[in-house]
Amino acid sequence: MPQDSKGESFAALFEAGAGKSTPHRRSFNIGEELDVVVVQIGRDAVFVGLDGKQEGFIESKDLTSKEGNLTVKVGSRITARVAEIGGRLGAVRLAPVYVRPPVDEEPDAVPETAVSVGSGTLAVGANVKGTVALVERYGVFLQLTQGGPGKRGVRGLVPTSELGVPRGADLHKMFPLSTELEAKIIAIDERSRIKLSVVALNADVERRDYEAHKGQGKGATTSPRFGTLGDLFSQKKR
Repeated sequence: MPQDSKGESFAALFEAGAGKSTPHRRSFNIGEELDVVVVQIGRDAVFVGLDGKQEGFIESKDLTSKEGNLTVKVGSRITARVAEIGGRLGAVRLAPVYVRPPVDEEPDAVPETAVSVGSGTLAVGANVKGTVALVERYGVFLQLTQGGPGKRGVRGLVPTSELGVPRGADLHKMFPLSTELEAKIIAIDERSRIKLSVVALNADVERRDYEAHKGQGKGATTSPRFGTLGDLFSQKKR
């Protein structure tokens, strides 16, 4: 069984931190997927950081190869799903989905500009439609394609700053699950994670509408009738 240099067990590690104050703990939901980093390896569990204030664990047997070797080390990054809350000593138990090496062991990555999806491609600059699959305090995840059996499909994140909503808005109320939403792909990182923007999409629409009006001789930005893009659209709505 995997064991750290101190031979500390799961219970010993958690009991050692039981008296520590952990204010503003974030709550998690069963089935929620998280990107976590291994912070410590115990005798029968691997511990990962959750939100900077608390840790979760993955049972060592779930991260052990057929040969009996542990497949992770401190610094390894894991995409994991919340499997249990409030179980052993009240900790969050996770089930691994995908294991990646520590950042410093990966080759220099070059940002992607496109992601292959089935017979098609999702590229930076494209407008896409999806349904709200997950809402977090930092943004909304859109389900862009459906996966096959046991697969999640392709998702993209619309950060809060790219949603075009007022600061402090309740994202759960504004974007209920399964709500259809259109956004623009503004970035794809080296791990093929897609960043979306409703703000950029709306800006494109405003720009096209403005150019259409301008091309028809209905005014320009310096015209007394149309002062700004905001003025233009407020008059259109009347």
